[in-house]
Amino acid sequence: MKDYFFNLLAFDYWTNVRLIQSMQAAEEIPQRAKDLFNHLLATTRVWRSRMVGEMQDVEVWEKFDEKDWQQLLDQNYQLMTGFLEQLDAADLQRKVRYYNTKGISYESLISDILTHLIVHSAYHQGQIVSLMKPFFSTAPDLMYITYTREKK
Repeated sequence: MKDYFFNLLAFDYWTNVRLIQSMQAAEEIPQRAKDLFNHLLATTRVWRSRMVGEMQDVEVWEKFDEKDWQQLLDQNYQLMTGFLEQLDAADLQRKVRYYNTKGISYESLISDILTHLIVHSAYHQGQIVSLMKPFFSTAPDLMYITYTREKK
């Protein structure tokens, strides 16, 4: 099961690299698209902090400079894969207690949080591509099946 999540994290990294490249090559990046991509970068760090029991070091709607996106994405990927490497397979079924941004306490399985991160990312990537369509010469292909074909 850990291999499954390593693959999903690699896929998410691959899609975000493509999205960064396409956005930075576009004529313009609407502010909402920037905000959503910043949100993707920030929430990965927030969720990792929750899973390891650390205080979060960014806000969920943090403002990053777009020139730093790739570096932040690389850091996030290293943080998440490093976290996953340290887990035993049984840890994926361990519950983590955390507080959301409104201060409400929850418990979630690590496997559910990891799944949420990937689904959440894909959701916002779709929004970003929609916002960016008028500014792309060609929209990036962020499909999982393309990732699997290219990975071979």
